[in-house]
Amino acid sequence: MNRVEVSLSRDLSFFDITMIGVAGMIGAGIFALTGIASGIAGPAILLAFFLNGIIATFIGMSYAELGSAIPQAGGGYVWIKEAINNFAGFMFGWIDWAAHTIACALYAVTFGAFFSEFVVRFLGFNFPQDLVSKISSLAVVSLLAFINYRGVKESGKLGGIVTMLKVLILIVFASFGIYKTFTSPHWISSYKPFMPTGAVGILAAMGLTFIAFEGFEIIVQSGEEVKKPEKNIPRAIIVSLWIAVSIYILVAFSLLGSVKTNVPSWVYLGKLGEFSLIRVANQIMPFGAIVIIAGGLISTLSAMNATIYSSSRVVFALSRSGYLSEIFSKINEKTKTPHMAILFSYIIIASASLAPIKAVASAADIMFIILFTLVSISVIILRLRRPDLRRTFRVPLAQITIPLATLSMLIISYFLITVIKQGLVVLEATILWIILGVMIYYTYSEKKLEKKLEEEFVTVYSEAPVEKKQFRILVPVANPVIAMKLLSFAEKIAKQRDGEIIVMNTVRIPYPTPISAEVADINVAKSMVSELISTASVPCGGVVKVSHSVAEAIINVVDEYKADLLIMGWRGRTFRRDAVLGSTIDPVLLKARCDAIVVRFQAGKAVPRFKRILIPTAGGPHAMLAYEIAKDIAEVEKAKIRLIYVGKSEKDFETAQKAFNEALKIIEAETKFAIGNPVEMISKEAENHDLVLIGATSKPFLQNFLLGLFPEKIVNRTTKTVAMTRKWVKFF
Repeated sequence: MNRVEVSLSRDLSFFDITMIGVAGMIGAGIFALTGIASGIAGPAILLAFFLNGIIATFIGMSYAELGSAIPQAGGGYVWIKEAINNFAGFMFGWIDWAAHTIACALYAVTFGAFFSEFVVRFLGFNFPQDLVSKISSLAVVSLLAFINYRGVKESGKLGGIVTMLKVLILIVFASFGIYKTFTSPHWISSYKPFMPTGAVGILAAMGLTFIAFEGFEIIVQSGEEVKKPEKNIPRAIIVSLWIAVSIYILVAFSLLGSVKTNVPSWVYLGKLGEFSLIRVANQIMPFGAIVIIAGGLISTLSAMNATIYSSSRVVFALSRSGYLSEIFSKINEKTKTPHMAILFSYIIIASASLAPIKAVASAADIMFIILFTLVSISVIILRLRRPDLRRTFRVPLAQITIPLATLSMLIISYFLITVIKQGLVVLEATILWIILGVMIYYTYSEKKLEKKLEEEFVTVYSEAPVEKKQFRILVPVANPVIAMKLLSFAEKIAKQRDGEIIVMNTVRIPYPTPISAEVADINVAKSMVSELISTASVPCGGVVKVSHSVAEAIINVVDEYKADLLIMGWRGRTFRRDAVLGSTIDPVLLKARCDAIVVRFQAGKAVPRFKRILIPTAGGPHAMLAYEIAKDIAEVEKAKIRLIYVGKSEKDFETAQKAFNEALKIIEAETKFAIGNPVEMISKEAENHDLVLIGATSKPFLQNFLLGLFPEKIVNRTTKTVAMTRKWVKFF
């Protein structure tokens, strides 16, 4: 049976996703937090918004790069899992659930504040305003949770209208305020001193309002539906961010300059707190208060509906992946919605909405900062571990901008916690949530995942090496023609490292055939593995797995046997647009947590001998593995090694010399610097050697590799054995 690939229709334009981003960023932050943040930073709130915009821009671009490199549904959870491990992936999802539910609580608290202002001050009901605020917050969350349970969602068209309406309200409001500011003879004095609370106040205000700029992640999550995503997603992130930043700055500027009080305007706004926009609006424009109330209520309703939906889907996804109890992934038969996921999300949202607005905003900020930090770290890790991944977008100057953005987020988190009154309580609650997640993972999730793996990958044959060694090489085999060559290649390395070899074969069965079904190929696989073990000259064992996916089975065995090195055969470059080396090799190189070698053997010879080894190099961790492998093989074969660097001109000689010096610390080798076309020069040189080991990681080599100009054309132009090394870069 052929499997049909299902994908979403790409019908969202640049304008559409820009509005999606703006919708996510123009909300409770500007309506409720502007006044509070002004009271913390003074007029320097303008600078706080600007700096947050810069940080958020680089975090948003990190999302764009990872989204282009690993365009899978699940976003951050998938990226973190691939870059670090299953535990980190689970914790990202666990914290993401908390972040979205608490963000929803912030919208609920803001709705309650605005609704209570309307009921008590405008309608004149003599009720305690705080009580009205809390009751209305709980009521609206309950109503929207029920609506989500019934499966009613806001239409895209309605969402666009709401976005345009609230942006229009704020622009009109800011325009009146700026006009009033500039027509006042003493307006400049409203901004003096500019930093009354110093740098500490700016950093604390940045931490409090950082949640206002997290809407860019929604743009990346829409990636499968976007026209020309490689261009439109990064552009939409930047444009939507700076539309939001501009509106925030204009609104804050108009508030500070147009409000007339006996105390500095920033002090007055800080005392008004979440009610600041409403209570000064009539000073700025006709019917200002009612317009701001209407804008705030509409905005928070829309945001709450979206975040109740998204938060429930996060916990639903964690449950469906096996990390949480199956109760969270149950679907209601009538409404076809994950009712238990919605219920538990609702409980957290409702509980958090009873807390003070500063505490709720701070908790959401810290949760999102943790998520953004993990994403930023993953960009760096995947660049080192998987430089061969196709990235249609790359963060500019990532080695500088990403660490600076990450450090900035950690700094503003510190000042947020220490300056905000409820900061320490928020930190304690965050730590408790993380500890709870760790406990759930190690007492439930890990065991559940192991059981799931046992069901997905059935071992039908296993033989341990006669003598156990510390260094272990895994050799997956499928084609009997090259199986002996792979074993021989592995033996040379195992001899030098006093290691053992595990030969593996995977019997693949098609979807949806159960893993437990009888498969005729099992005996053939057992026989091939057993025969290879019997011919090995080093301690050797074997395993045969039955699985729906060969790649996932290999990854599973790497983890199960704690392999140090993986050696795989390669037929040559694939011409599939969705794969670089092949549909099996690509995911293995991405996920396998050990060093790896992919080999295309010389045709004809049963067991090739390597007397002369060529290493095209430009330095880097993957090249380091090539040097180590070359050293092992050379000592067994008594071979000679040559290093070659192909530059564009004599100016590249210094760079080549640095790469050579790095290599010569590990191996004894001749060196050759050449000028010309890398493919032609290396292919020509390869004819004088038996083995070409490619471990180069510099930009020119990688670009050539991805375009099929480096290893593939070398493979096509030479009959010699060509191998590519991939170093597993350990971080945790």
